[in-house]
Amino acid sequence: MSSRSWKKVILGIIFLALSLFYTILFFQRVNFNDVTIFNIVHLKSLANIFSSPINFDYWSHTGSLINVFSPWLTILPGWIFVKINVLYGYVFYLLLITFLTFVSSYYFMNKFSKDTLESILFSVIYTFSFNRFMLVFQNQRLENYLVLMFLPMVYYGAFQFYQNKGWQNLTWGLVLIGWTAPYMALAVVATLIPVFIMMIFLRKSHQWKYWGQLLLNTLKVAAFSLAAMAGFIGPLLFEQLPTKMLQNPIRHFNYVNWFNGIGFTMMQKYLLLGISGLGLLLLAMVFLKSSFSYKVIMLEIIPLVCLVIAPLQIQYFDISRVVPAFQSILDLFIAIILSRIVILVFQEVPSIWKLVVIILSIVGLSSVIYVKTNQIQATQTLVNSSNVDYSKFVWNYHDQATKGQNKFLANNRSAQVSFYTHANDYWIQYYNPQSVELDLPVQLYSGNKVQLNNEPVKIKASKRNTIQLHTNPGKNIIEIHVQYNWIAIISLLFSLVSLIALGYCSLDRKTFKWKKLSENG
Repeated sequence: MSSRSWKKVILGIIFLALSLFYTILFFQRVNFNDVTIFNIVHLKSLANIFSSPINFDYWSHTGSLINVFSPWLTILPGWIFVKINVLYGYVFYLLLITFLTFVSSYYFMNKFSKDTLESILFSVIYTFSFNRFMLVFQNQRLENYLVLMFLPMVYYGAFQFYQNKGWQNLTWGLVLIGWTAPYMALAVVATLIPVFIMMIFLRKSHQWKYWGQLLLNTLKVAAFSLAAMAGFIGPLLFEQLPTKMLQNPIRHFNYVNWFNGIGFTMMQKYLLLGISGLGLLLLAMVFLKSSFSYKVIMLEIIPLVCLVIAPLQIQYFDISRVVPAFQSILDLFIAIILSRIVILVFQEVPSIWKLVVIILSIVGLSSVIYVKTNQIQATQTLVNSSNVDYSKFVWNYHDQATKGQNKFLANNRSAQVSFYTHANDYWIQYYNPQSVELDLPVQLYSGNKVQLNNEPVKIKASKRNTIQLHTNPGKNIIEIHVQYNWIAIISLLFSLVSLIALGYCSLDRKTFKWKKLSENG
């Protein structure tokens, strides 16, 4: 086995060991709450995602539209694990995500910096960062920490893009992020736009050929990204625009109030001012000694810090949901600069001492994670997951039906019915000697096909914005079968074709050409 292969094996073992350490702490210490249950139910509800966005077996049988309003493609592998075993499947999924975050951050940083030690250091700092710790152990929304796996890819792709060395990695990164956390995709695009202006100061850009190629690549990235995400964007807009749904703003940590409330003494303020001055001096030295790409990252940090500390108020746009995305991007940039600073400080020392620094960094960050998890006051842990009835769990994700508490109403009065659900099918049996207006606690969706006694029946929206129909006297057998509507079908097919085309454009033609020459030779 070559030394290169041995290096990959050793790194794989290190990353796997660190991922196991992280996951075991999660299993033992994390608070098993509604967000954790939401993640598990969301994964379980993807069982029939290729035939319908609705799964009546979950969300208290309300026909939740969560798989319309929330992207699902990148979290789909998690369904396989929780299907096998909810507890260990969910924990294994976190292990896989953490391991792939280590690998992704190392791989793309190594491509960017061409320095193995810097890449290892960055990978550990980024994956064990305080921001990711808060997302995994406190916030717990699966998409918010899964998307961190794709950030190194998208920004390495941006590095290639602005060098006119390729547009595919940037496009793949944007697509994967868009199918995971759409607000993160918006935040990434917002950070890429100012770089067009910064490129003016690079000598390579002082020719029309460069800008012509960059414009062409920009069109390719925009076209392929939007086309590949059409399967999510199309159905979302079709359902959301007519109803003008708005999400509630997110309250964020107020750093200004926190800092003012610390109550520093005058001596501490002077000490803090001195440390800040030394830090700025160190950053200035790193800025001068680093390449143009590092300079761009350092300049990007300034507005990101301002946006995180004091978010802007923009009319008609809820920036509160983009702020966490900016914070994760800021976390990535700070990890890049920190690893760069360490390498520059120790660049003249022997490699063995650089290795010692990395080992100390790993031990130090692991200790911090361990101490922070000990501070978590969990009322219940993941062991309690077996006691939960996941089919009854309700989360109001723009679903009016959740407010009905699964009540069937006959002429606005509670009615007794028997029902059975299976995936995207719902059967209801109701008896009444009189004809009534029956209000079903099922979310209205354009893909609903409703039958009454094996005959199509006209439905309308109730006051609860749920399905309402007129029954026949006597026994009524109501069937609800849900499929994707025509907009969703066209959008998903368009996305599939676009992903195949993007995959074809991403093939390394040089490799195939070499293989072909070898076969002919």
